[in-house]
Amino acid sequence: MDKVIAHSLIQLDCNEKHVRFYRANLQLGAATLPEIIKVARLHRSTGYLIGAEMVAKGLAIEDHKGYKKHFVVVEPDVILRKLEAKQRQVGRGALALKEALPELRAAYHATSTLPRVRTFEGKAGLIAVWKDVLEEKQEILLWSNQSTEQHIFDSEAHEQFIAERVAKKIPIRVLAINNTRGKALIASDSANGRQTKLLPPDIVFTSETYIYGNKVAVLDFGKQIFGVITQNDQIAQSQRTQFEFAWRSVR
Repeated sequence: MDKVIAHSLIQLDCNEKHVRFYRANLQLGAATLPEIIKVARLHRSTGYLIGAEMVAKGLAIEDHKGYKKHFVVVEPDVILRKLEAKQRQVGRGALALKEALPELRAAYHATSTLPRVRTFEGKAGLIAVWKDVLEEKQEILLWSNQSTEQHIFDSEAHEQFIAERVAKKIPIRVLAINNTRGKALIASDSANGRQTKLLPPDIVFTSETYIYGNKVAVLDFGKQIFGVITQNDQIAQSQRTQFEFAWRSVR
């Protein structure tokens, strides 16, 4: 019997302390709050709060007729009626949701299909992009011009990114501009969990592009320093396909 009452009260958004209050008050009958708190084994401050919540939930009644205020919990029939009312409310909510499902599904698919674009400004913004790249913990594909990157990030920042990536065991493949700094990457590939290939000498660009997870991040190191993260499955897959084609084409 106790288990049935406890389960019913929990379905009415009560917790274990409410159940103990109900049981104690049911056992005592009309009783003062200190009396109920003692039998229910509740702390004094907690007991006063639980008593007020039981009244607010309509599961207990305050009796002010006597010299002292007494509490009386409602009969089990009242709990049953409350459960039935809640079930009817849930049923109406489920029916309304079912009727709205086609429209909600269309809105959901439209939201998940459209690209999500975030922009970042300044050196701090670019570091935020780097941190996002490392959150995915998947292989990173990178188009890089190490010579332009050094104008924004000093060697300490560069090494920190590498250290964090290596610590998280995130592999990276790099297609780098064929310059002195690009060639330097190859020399340290093995130690840094990286594979680097140099692009043909006539290929030149100044920005960096990271492809990771379902995102593409572009960092621009021109006069206006900014980064853009585009999150979209189709765009990321398209960029990944282009990278793979170039990777296989470069010796």
